[in-house]
Amino acid sequence: MRKRDGKWNTLDGVLNESWKMLSRGADHFNDPFHWPVLGTTAKDGASLRCVILREFLLPGRILVCHSDARAEKVQEISASAQVSWLFYHPQKKVQLRISGHATLHADDQFADEQWADVKATSRLNYCAIEPPGTPVDKPSSGLPDFLRRKVPTLFETEKGRHNFMAIASRIDSMDWLVLRVLGNRRARFDWDETGLHTRWLIP
Repeated sequence: MRKRDGKWNTLDGVLNESWKMLSRGADHFNDPFHWPVLGTTAKDGASLRCVILREFLLPGRILVCHSDARAEKVQEISASAQVSWLFYHPQKKVQLRISGHATLHADDQFADEQWADVKATSRLNYCAIEPPGTPVDKPSSGLPDFLRRKVPTLFETEKGRHNFMAIASRIDSMDWLVLRVLGNRRARFDWDETGLHTRWLIP
């Protein structure tokens, strides 16, 4: 490891730096960790898509993203709460593979708090008339006429609240990998009822 990578020479250092990277990813739209891949279980196998990391909550180890309540990933999480996340930072050459259990929030305080922080332009994602994945004859956002081709007001986008879903996923395990020319490094972190278990792994 390079000298400046000293923070990754201990398992505590790896974990603390991973938390910092996830926090930066949630707070900064141009950070690579802002755009993770979320994996769920579909009827025909794994289902993957990029999402936006909206929040990372410590000490609960909670990753938060948003969805249209009518989307397939919501149906898949309803059937199986086990989810996976993939984060990769191309400059730092750090990959995090995370698994855990997700909960869905539509009509509770957590969802209300998340919705309150969504900008008007992002709220458009939940204002489509038909559910995500509905076949159409030509390219379409699915938005009603009064919301097309303009910047909406918060009041106008309130119509999307009933389609809004917050997804909160607790981290149960995390596989950390850093890529280096002179040798990669890998570590594993698992949480259960007895606490945290850590170990180094061969990459």
